[in-house]
Amino acid sequence: MIRLLLIGGFLGLTACTPATRLPFPTEAIDADGGARYYDVNGNGRIDFTVRAGPDGRAELLEYDDDEDGACDRRYRISDYDAARVPHLIILLDSIPFEPFARAHAEGRLWCFNAPQKVIPPFPTMSGLIFSQMLGAPPPPGMINRHYDRRRGKMDNRITKRVFGWRYPWQLRLHYHASYLENGRMFLDPRGWYPVELARIRRTLDESPDRVTVVYLASTSGLLSKYGADSLDEIIDGLQQLALQLLHDRNGAVNISIVSDHGHNLVPPERIELGKTLKAAGFRLTSKLRTARDVVFDIDGLVNYLGIHTMRPAAVADTLLARDEIELAMYKAEDSVLVRSAAGTAEIEKRGDRFRYRPHDADVLDYADVIEVLRREGAVDQDGFVQDEAWFAATVDHQWPDAPPRIWNAFHGTAMNTPDLMVTMRDGYCIGLSGFDFWIDMASTHGGLNQINSATILMSTTDRVTGPVRTRDVFSVLEPEYHP
Repeated sequence: MIRLLLIGGFLGLTACTPATRLPFPTEAIDADGGARYYDVNGNGRIDFTVRAGPDGRAELLEYDDDEDGACDRRYRISDYDAARVPHLIILLDSIPFEPFARAHAEGRLWCFNAPQKVIPPFPTMSGLIFSQMLGAPPPPGMINRHYDRRRGKMDNRITKRVFGWRYPWQLRLHYHASYLENGRMFLDPRGWYPVELARIRRTLDESPDRVTVVYLASTSGLLSKYGADSLDEIIDGLQQLALQLLHDRNGAVNISIVSDHGHNLVPPERIELGKTLKAAGFRLTSKLRTARDVVFDIDGLVNYLGIHTMRPAAVADTLLARDEIELAMYKAEDSVLVRSAAGTAEIEKRGDRFRYRPHDADVLDYADVIEVLRREGAVDQDGFVQDEAWFAATVDHQWPDAPPRIWNAFHGTAMNTPDLMVTMRDGYCIGLSGFDFWIDMASTHGGLNQINSATILMSTTDRVTGPVRTRDVFSVLEPEYHP
């Protein structure tokens, strides 16, 4: 059934891409120091000038309505009360932090403050992340197609979404594309990205609320299909949209952009794990009945896999023998074990404090981190560290904020939690074979590491002052707003 849906659905995705685009020019006619000059109406003459303030951000907007070379109207963005003007919050899909940080440092995305790092929950899957960001209930599973342990069968949300079902977090948005349109965006992301930018402009114009929240899915299609080669057009499109909105509204608008997770920018090879488990005596099935049975939560091409099994340790033993597997995690009594081919470590929780303890290997390479935390007095006598201290100490680590993220993944991030969670090394992925028929992936996500995890929060406001967790994004951007 799922294969038929995939084939039938994607064959129906060949409809023409809408032609709507932003009218604002993609490039300035000229630039002089901190000023950029634009021909907005397309007749070859300058009619709009943006001048940067001391911090390099757009500050002064000048309109030459009669195009005689003299300014007719002038607006200073900082004169507006940020708490009163409309605020557009754009949720992007799949933006890695480092390329955007470099672009801003090079003078691009100059309407915004420098990007701050956002660390999402694990696994780095959009539904989980946006549910937390928007304060929605936990989703039924980590991914669309998952095993429902209570009912003892697969829950195929792909089918439901094709026919219009939406997650609670999506109901809190002013705009998002339909599920079938989302599929088209993976086939023709370069056609759909400018369409979504134009739709966001229209959504803001039609929004009855001061805070307008939109979700832009085509960036995920661009990163998945073109990888790092798509980053420039994503950045240029966001800058074009920001200038369009500033021009439309005489500067009386705040704009913030935030993404769900990173992307590893490595073309992945899809691997099959069913045969490996079968050779070890397990049976890949869709219903958990015996100790031999293994059920995969699997749909799109990602480097994370959730597994339902009565024997998580034995399944982990089997999979960690493969070079492509990076980490395997599962609960063990009152802790969570984190394993690699090198050995095992353990994560425990006490109140709002977490303890990471290597058994026979420092799986997460945290020895130096813990030593720094000890010197700072952040480690108690039993080795536990407060939640926020873990975040501050590891935000730039290869495994950012890992103890809380791994623990929470098994304790409430989704309603149906796999018994075993596995990540693949960058360069490998797993998913239904029907997906790689339609797209040659240039990049993917799902894992725990820095490049899969860290993403951006940028704003034209001054409210973003440091790295944050996904769950805190809206309390930073709009403390009084509740989606």
